[in-house]
Amino acid sequence: MSTWDDESAEVQRRYFEEAEVDRFRWTTSAPGFCETEDELLEPIIAELAAPCLEIGCGEGNNLLRFAARQPCTGVDLFPKKLLFASQELPSCRFAAAEAARLPFGDGVFESVFVRDLLHHVREPRDVLAEVARVLRAGGRFYLLEPNGRNPLIWLQSRIVPAEAGARKFSPESVLAFFSGLPFGDTTVTARQPLPLRRAILHYQQGFPSLGRSRAVCRFLSGCERWVGALIPRSRWTYIQVSARRTKL
Repeated sequence: MSTWDDESAEVQRRYFEEAEVDRFRWTTSAPGFCETEDELLEPIIAELAAPCLEIGCGEGNNLLRFAARQPCTGVDLFPKKLLFASQELPSCRFAAAEAARLPFGDGVFESVFVRDLLHHVREPRDVLAEVARVLRAGGRFYLLEPNGRNPLIWLQSRIVPAEAGARKFSPESVLAFFSGLPFGDTTVTARQPLPLRRAILHYQQGFPSLGRSRAVCRFLSGCERWVGALIPRSRWTYIQVSARRTKL
């Protein structure tokens, strides 16, 4: 077996097998930070059509926001995360499965969302092929992945072994995964130039209590806008891809 199979897969399992309750609370309700998540996801939420699916839903950080508009189905590989998510989001449906082997029929979803998943799997194209299978013709796929060219993402990938795969991700490499798959009307958008609040208000390595100060939040938000004018879009934090499922 390859090094990825033997070593990297085990690193991923240890990193993800437990439900991260503190992270869920931070991303969904922490003052000063949850607003950055709202801003990141709102354009996607506004376009999601039912029935919708999130692959790699974890504890339900994104689904919490989706469910405010309409119920969605969440899939994840790790049962403890799904148990927590099902308790927090009783209006949503959940299934335990591998991202490249979904327990659904062909063309059953109108929209599919994937976030921060492809850089954790060995074969991202296998996941995208499965997305295409479960999407209806004309359905929309939304993808968010970290940009390895961004300074914060690069630093995180050095500190957290399970995030090392993010260093290889760029707008060009992510688009390359779509080659030959039945997707069209593909658009790539750079999101969040340098979200300092993700680092400074981090629930583990940062100072989340600072988020209660409006003055601090205004200062950090202003710094982010200023930095955004300096950093090329090719180095912004998130790569967002939107694509339509085409007919075969």
